[in-house]
Formats: sequence, C-alpha cells, structure tokens
Amino acid sequence: MPELIVRYPDRAPDHFPLGRLRITLGRSARNDLCIPDPFASRVHAEVRREGDEYFLQDLGSANGTVYNGLTVDGTVPLTSGGRIQIGETEIIFDDGTYNSSMGATMITDNTGSLPEATIALASGDRTTSGLLEAIEGARTKPEEIVDTNRAREGDLLALISKVGITLLASTTLNETMEQIVSLVFEAVPADRCLLMMRDEGSEELRVAVARLRDRVGEVGEIRVSRNVMDEVVIRGKSVLTSDAQHDPRFASGTVVLQGIRSVLAVPLGVSDKVFGIIYADSPIADGRFTEDHLKVLTTLASVAAIRVENARLAEARLQQERLERELQLAMEIQQRFQPTAPPVVPGYELQGISFPCYEIGGDYYDFIQREDGRLVIALGDVSGKGTAAALLMSSLHASVHAQAGSHETLSETISAVNRYLADNIPANRFVTLFYAELDPASGALSFLNAGHNPPLIVHAAGTVEQLASGGLPLGIRRNAEYREGRTQMQMGDVLVIYSDGVTEAASPSGEEFGATRLYEVVSRNIDASAAGVRDRIESALTKFSQGTQAADDITLVIVKRQAEIKKQISIA
Repeated sequence: MPELIVRYPDRAPDHFPLGRLRITLGRSARNDLCIPDPFASRVHAEVRREGDEYFLQDLGSANGTVYNGLTVDGTVPLTSGGRIQIGETEIIFDDGTYNSSMGATMITDNTGSLPEATIALASGDRTTSGLLEAIEGARTKPEEIVDTNRAREGDLLALISKVGITLLASTTLNETMEQIVSLVFEAVPADRCLLMMRDEGSEELRVAVARLRDRVGEVGEIRVSRNVMDEVVIRGKSVLTSDAQHDPRFASGTVVLQGIRSVLAVPLGVSDKVFGIIYADSPIADGRFTEDHLKVLTTLASVAAIRVENARLAEARLQQERLERELQLAMEIQQRFQPTAPPVVPGYELQGISFPCYEIGGDYYDFIQREDGRLVIALGDVSGKGTAAALLMSSLHASVHAQAGSHETLSETISAVNRYLADNIPANRFVTLFYAELDPASGALSFLNAGHNPPLIVHAAGTVEQLASGGLPLGIRRNAEYREGRTQMQMGDVLVIYSDGVTEAASPSGEEFGATRLYEVVSRNIDASAAGVRDRIESALTKFSQGTQAADDITLVIVKRQAEIKKQISIA
C-alpha cells in the first residue's frame, strides 16, 4: 500500500499508510496525519487519491508547502520518492517502489518452505478409527495393571494427537464443532452427542451440533437436565453417571421421560472461561460409561476447546475485517461527496473542512458554481451520527445537486429538497441546512436557513450579523414554508458557516464553546486569510476542549471577500 514516510531529525521515521481517499496533514491533532512542526499550519495540506494516482494540495497554509524543491500552487501529482517539505519536516511519498534502504542490500535465506501435511480424514459414515477399541481392550485386562496403565497413557496421547491433527484441517467454527462430535463418537460409546455453545454476551447455551452415532433418523427432541447443565457450566465439573434413572443428582423429569441411563458431560472452555459443553448419553446402563471414558472425553474437550476458541476468534476477526472494509468504502464514498478543492472565485477566498467524530459523519458542505456565475454555498447537518447519518447525508447531497439551479428562488429550491427528504427519510430523522447563493460581482448574498446554527458575517467595520432567516429543519413537515434572507458582503467581510459540533465543543468541565467565543475568534482575526481564520477557530477549539473527545462532527466553511488593497496587489 502506498504510504507517507515522515522523517524526523531525532528519531526513527513514521510510516503512514494511504488507505483513505483523502488525508489531511497539519499541526492539529484532528488531522489524519499530525505533524508536530511549529512551522506547519494547523490544517496545512491534503493528499488525495484519484484512481491509481495521488495528488498533493496546499490548504492555504501560512508558510506554504514545498514538493521536490518547488512551492505547491494548486494541486501537484506525487511520484514515488517525491519529497514533501512542511516547515522543517520532510515527508517521502512511497507508492511501493521507493527504496528507503538507500542502497543497502538485503540478503534472504532461500530455503524452501516446509511441505504441507496431508491429513486423511475418516468418511462421513465411519464413526470409529480403532481408538475406542484400544481403550476398551486396555480396560478389559485387569490382570495386566502396568501394561494397562501404559496403554491408557498411550491412548490419551493418541487421542491428543488425533484431535490436534483432525481439528487442524477444520477451517470454520461449524466445521470444527462437527469434527469434535465425530471424535466423541470415536472416543466413547455414546448413542447421542450434543455440543452446546454460549453466544457472546449471553448466558444461555444453544445447541450447535446434535448427532446420533449411526446418523440414521432424527435426533429428536433435545432436553438436557438442568442439574447436569449447572454442574458442568456453573461449577465447571465433569459429569459421569452409569444409571441416571436412579442417580439422586440427576433424577429429573427430563432424564426419566427420555429413558436416559448413561450420561457423560464435560465443560468446553479455556482457563476459567466455560463457553460450551460436550454432552453424550445412552439409554443403556450396565457400565456403559466408565472413568476411562470420562478421562478421555475430558482430555478431548481440553484440546478441542483451544481450537474452538481460536476458530471463534478467527471468525470474529474476519467479521471485524469485513466491517472495517465496508466502513472504509463508506468513508471513501462520503469523502467523494466533499469538494476536492474550493473553487477559484476572483476577489474571494474560500475554505471548507470537516472533521467527523467517528470514521464517517453526518455533516455536509458544498460549493456549486452555477452557469449564471453565482456560487452556491451549503452546509448541512443530519440528525444522529455514524453510518445512519452518513447515508442520510448522501441523500441530502444528491437532492441539493438535483435542485440547485432548477428553480427561480431559494425558497422553491429548498422546498423541493424538503419534500424529497420528507418522503424518503425515517420520521425520527431530520436535516438542518444553510443554503446561500453569492453574486461574486456585487457581493450580494441570498440565503435560507432551515433550522441550522445561524452563520456569522463578521464585517470589516467591526459589526457582526447572524443569518437566521429560513424555517423548519428539512424532512419534518412535507409542506413546510421557507423564506429567504438577503445581505451584502463588503470588502474584508468574513462569512463563517459551521455545524453545531463547533459551538457545542465541550471543555473538561462540560462548558460549551458557544457562538460568542466563535465570534470573538473571527473578529480578532478579521485580517487573516480564509485559511488563517479556519486555523484560528480550530486552534481555539483545541485549546478550549483540552483533549476532551469531540461529541459531534466539526465542519467549517469560510468565505472571505478580499479587501480592495489586497485585490490591487494581486492584479499588480
């Protein structure tokens, strides 16, 4: 996988895999790759994947980004071994072909791999392999005590070896449990065998495998004595009875009704954790099960439990990896909804950034350039968090793009978006949205606020204006009415649109950051660039929260109309 290699003067380099569609780099810990360099901006640059290629983009940093000795202006493609300079930090892009050893030769042992063992398994109709006969034969010669003990030890070693080899061939948890039951029939003279397992997070046992020795007919109704279950699962003890009908420990209606005479039951678990039970029974008494059988079954369960636990963990890991792949794909799709870069509008600076509190979030921001020259600026927030919010955010994105430019007024546009959402999202969900159209030539701004946090326009003259006109959040009432507002962006004015994750960011004591602090940060930095305002807000949030985990997505859109003096300099 392609990666970034971050080099430091005083320690070993860090390797950052480029597994995401877009990653941000900068001094803030909210970035995907945090660079502890005092000359780096808090949100400094971005690396983006497009197909099989990767591109570097400066995000309006104060000190600029250098790639292979040249200042990055716009977007540049990355090549293997390319050197990114951010402040005093050097970052190498490696697409998998870069030789980071710088001329060192690696010598490897060319020893061939070990051959795979070939394991011959018994057919489905065979239930014995000589192990049971060996145990019975050793048990029926009491006059040869020494030889009998040796035979028993040999049988146990043979059992352990066979269990290990047989279960190594099992690839899934179900296959492993089926093999265990087959081995039980080989080891003890049971007529019926059950393997019961406890699900994660549950105290109840369920039947995982139920089989008859000859596999002929139905297993029938499965009832296991509660006394047997308690003895094995709760107390962790093995159970042996040769006449359950008259055993006072297990004289229950279940045992009597089913005519069970001989019972073997052993715990299945690792250390003190019992997660299952192997249960075998027979309607025949007269010494059907013996202490030897109990020892054999206990040994089998001890060895099998490790394989079962490994299989459970392996399946859980595979499930986790599958979920992570799906989450990665969802995150990539969501990142594609965000603008790859703010549009270039003469006389204006635009910046947008979103930091989800989880891997994927429900915040949405957009820049849409219309054919008539006007610029649509939108920022929305879907109720809830995580995957559900991200799915609704994709619906919002599609609806806004479908309706933008299709209506005469903003009210008609947002009403159409509202009807679509009301018809298609759950009743307990809604969306807040700020939607504006900017005429770059005049600075006229038409806007509609559908239940969103009122954005701020901090005027160069020192006043502040809140943009609150609009109506209800979207998706609540299908026929809701919306009204638009109008204002004017003068030279030097800064428009700040934000999600509630900004103002609701909490300090360790639980106090919220609030709109007042946001206004103060912007007003103190009114002369900064749009990227500078963004970084000052992010810095103030970080200082205020003091490491407190963000409870909501943080999204910012900054629009600054450049001052006349700056415009004249840029023309010159």
